[in-house]
Amino acid sequence: MTIADERIIVAESTSMVAATHHGGVEVVEHWAEEWRDLCNQSVDDQPFYRPEWIAAHIRAFAPKAEVVLLTVSFEGKLLFVLPLLREWSVFSGVPLRKLRGPVNSHSCRFDAVRHSGSRGDAAVVVAWNYLQNLPGWDLLELHDVPEGGAIAALVAEAGKSGARTAQVPNRRNPYVRVPANPSDLDKLPVNARLRGKLRHIRRELDGQGGLSFLRVEKVDPVVLNRFYELESSGWKGTERSAIACHPNIRQFYDEISQAAQRFGYFCMYSLELNGELLAAHLGLAYRGRYYSPKIAYNEKFPQYAPGHLIVSEILHDCASRGISEYDITGVNDEWKMKWTSETRAKFVYFIFRQGLPGNLAHAIRFRIRPAVKKLVRR
Repeated sequence: MTIADERIIVAESTSMVAATHHGGVEVVEHWAEEWRDLCNQSVDDQPFYRPEWIAAHIRAFAPKAEVVLLTVSFEGKLLFVLPLLREWSVFSGVPLRKLRGPVNSHSCRFDAVRHSGSRGDAAVVVAWNYLQNLPGWDLLELHDVPEGGAIAALVAEAGKSGARTAQVPNRRNPYVRVPANPSDLDKLPVNARLRGKLRHIRRELDGQGGLSFLRVEKVDPVVLNRFYELESSGWKGTERSAIACHPNIRQFYDEISQAAQRFGYFCMYSLELNGELLAAHLGLAYRGRYYSPKIAYNEKFPQYAPGHLIVSEILHDCASRGISEYDITGVNDEWKMKWTSETRAKFVYFIFRQGLPGNLAHAIRFRIRPAVKKLVRR
């Protein structure tokens, strides 16, 4: 069941209804269709912000958590949605009540969804006016949030009202602009040494005649299992960080794959040499961008740089399909920066509610600790 706490708030002479809806994952499912409609009209529509992605996360990683879904509507039309999880936590040694985004290392990034028009801007103001009067929280903590998004606007409104806020940079997110002119693909990767190495590898493999590249857009359990097996065959399996090592992580990727197929953005790539899998991407092709939430490569063939070789093939395929950007989902690892010099900023955002727990936690983390570190350095 969904418990709704609704208040009618007036913003810029436009009556809007702000509400929180409490429960489990069924709260997300209840709003899913309207949420998807809002995604289609949002400022920055990405698969990671959609209800199927959030629901999969909750089912896999927080099945017993209390979901708090903040919505803002006008005349029955959804203008803003922010999914949160409520929990007790300790922040800088201070026990407090926290609302956090439903994200972890598998989520890629996170943001609220708002309408792209002026009503969407007004809805952000309404959302904060509602939140600051909502009881039951001391800290709002939101990880992996892109710069300039809906959450950034929400935090800015909180700061204007006098609330204590903070932002901590995450590692940046690299991306590659896919050239519209296919001949410009010869200029990628930007690292000249790797570019020359890939040309040499292609000439060598052309002589063997057994290299094949495949894209599938439907979830095939056999293909998916081959991907999981490849990922766990190397260092990820040894360190037990591979998908196949953890049932809940496997559940998450199974579910998002099925959901991505249902809504038309599942895209799995594989590269084989004489029938043996060299590399694979569990990817998403969504609104002119290609994302790669999970990648795997065969560590038995380092001489062929299989992780780079499949990226080269994928970029050619993206160019042929009119996809304009490859979002190398994740952080700016060294291997990714051989393909591009362009990155986008991400942050962890904090909003501290007025009151003893919030004020104390903010003071310790962002005032006292930095002052002590500075003193020690001196």
